[in-house]
Amino acid sequence: MRKIWKGSSVLVLTLLVAVGCSSGDDEPEQEEATSGGEETAETEEAPEDGDETEEGIGEEEGEGIERELYLLDDEGLVVPRTFQFSNESEVLKQSLEHLVVDGPITNQLPSGLQAVLPPDTEVQGIDITSDGTAVVDFSPEFEDYPAEQEDSILQAVTWTLTQFDEIEQVEIQINGHTQETLPQADTPVGDGTAEALGINLEGQGPADMTSSEGATIYFVSVKEDDEYYVPVTRRIDGEENEAVAVVEALLDGPNMDTNLVSALRQNVELLDEPELEDGVLTVNFNEALLAENDGTAVAEEALTMLTLSLTEIDGVEEVDYHVQGESELEQVDGESFSEPVSRPPMLNQGKF
Repeated sequence: MRKIWKGSSVLVLTLLVAVGCSSGDDEPEQEEATSGGEETAETEEAPEDGDETEEGIGEEEGEGIERELYLLDDEGLVVPRTFQFSNESEVLKQSLEHLVVDGPITNQLPSGLQAVLPPDTEVQGIDITSDGTAVVDFSPEFEDYPAEQEDSILQAVTWTLTQFDEIEQVEIQINGHTQETLPQADTPVGDGTAEALGINLEGQGPADMTSSEGATIYFVSVKEDDEYYVPVTRRIDGEENEAVAVVEALLDGPNMDTNLVSALRQNVELLDEPELEDGVLTVNFNEALLAENDGTAVAEEALTMLTLSLTEIDGVEEVDYHVQGESELEQVDGESFSEPVSRPPMLNQGKF
C-alpha cells in the first residue's frame, strides 16, 4: 500500500529531482463537516461526534515536513512531486492550496508541470470524520475548469490527501454542498479512496472486467532536464497471483500513447511464485534482472519501479529480492544489499 513510511532498507533513488516550496501563513481554523447541501459553519468549539480538525497532522517537532503533491505534467499525467512544508498544523489545507494554479509554488515548478485546481480556488475548510474521511469544502471557483481535466483534478486531490495516514477517503464539497459527481463532466466521486479511484487509468489489460482488478504500477518519465516516476492504474488478471500479474504488467511496458519508459529488460522473468509472509514479499528473478555493470548489478531504476509497484499490493511492506536464489545483490554503485527493500517514504524528491 502507499501509506508505508518504513525507514529500514530504503532504496537510494538516483532519479530524484530537487524541488522546494514556500508555505502559507494561515491561522488554524476549526470547522464542522456538513452534508447534503448545508453550508459549513465556523466554530471555536471542538468538533463533535468523533470529527477532528487537521491540527497536529504531519507535525514534526523543530523542522519542516515533506509531502507529496499530485500535479499535472505536459502529457496530462498526474504526477507526484515532493515539496517541503513549514511545521504548522494546517498541512492538509496547505497541501491543497499548493495545487491551485497561480498558487504558492507556481514559480518553483519544474518545466512541464502545473497545478491542477482553477485559479482563485479557496479551501474553505477541511474536517476529518471518525472513519477517516477528509471533508473538503472548496469555494465556487473550484468549478471553473475544463471538463477534460476533471478526472485529473479528482485524482490529484484524492491522492494528495490520502497519503496521510489519518485519511482513508475524501468527500468533496463546493460552498458546503456535497458533490456526488463533479460539476463539469459528471465524474462520480465514488467512495473517495485512492485505490478505488485509480490514477492515470489505462485501458490496457484483460478484457473481462469481472475477472480482473486494478493495479497501480510505476514507470519512468524521461524529459530533457527532468526524470521522475509516474503511477498508472492498469487492469490485471484477478485470478493470477497478484505479484506475478504486477511484474507481468511492468514487463509489458507502458502504454504506447505515453512517453513513459520501463527500466526492466524484456527477458526478465520470475523463477518462482512470489511468497508473502509477515509483510515481506520474496521474489526470485532470473539473471536478466542484473542489467548493469556487465551483468552483475541491478539498475536502481528497475529496482525502484518494482518496489513501488509491488508495495502497492495489500499487505506488502517490503520486498526481498533474489536472483537465481541468491539474495546478496549488487547495485550500480558497487554497494551490496541482502535485506528486504522498503518503499521510499516520498516520491520524486530531492535535497532542499
